[in-house]
Amino acid sequence: MRKNTLLNRIASIAACVGMLLTGVSSAFEGNRTPIARDVEISSRGTLQGQVLTPAGAPVANAAVRLAWQGTPVAETKTTAEGRFVISGVRSGVHELSVGASQSSVRLWKNGTAPANALQTISVTENEQVVRGQFADGVRGTTNSTFLTIAAVAGVAVGTTALVIAANNDDDSAPASP
Repeated sequence: MRKNTLLNRIASIAACVGMLLTGVSSAFEGNRTPIARDVEISSRGTLQGQVLTPAGAPVANAAVRLAWQGTPVAETKTTAEGRFVISGVRSGVHELSVGASQSSVRLWKNGTAPANALQTISVTENEQVVRGQFADGVRGTTNSTFLTIAAVAGVAVGTTALVIAANNDDDSAPASP
């Protein structure tokens, strides 16, 4: 009887670990969805911002490109102080590109933006963001493949253990001697 209880616990733990690893594995796969920053444009439809280095210094003469659904809307260059102005902008979600950096921005008409919206946007040129322990050069298919294999193996072991435990569960009365 004690053997069956231990086997049931092992099967339950293996099944839980398998389910957890499956969720963890899928979290590291695919492209990251960028978070759009809310920016209020002026009443004349002007977007203002500044381009900085990762150290915080202004970047002069940097090419700034604004696109809507992949279609370029405007392009300009920064001043000596790293500032840029793009006129004739409409509200909506846009992609703002500076060098290799790309940011999603949600532009709002003057007076309609949420309270936490920015008046001007700061963009870091060639910014490399490292979240957790996975940088672009480190994260590869090896890590996610290993997690997927481990998760599938955990689910398989857990299922097998549950089947064995169910078949071995014999609570009937003992046969007479």
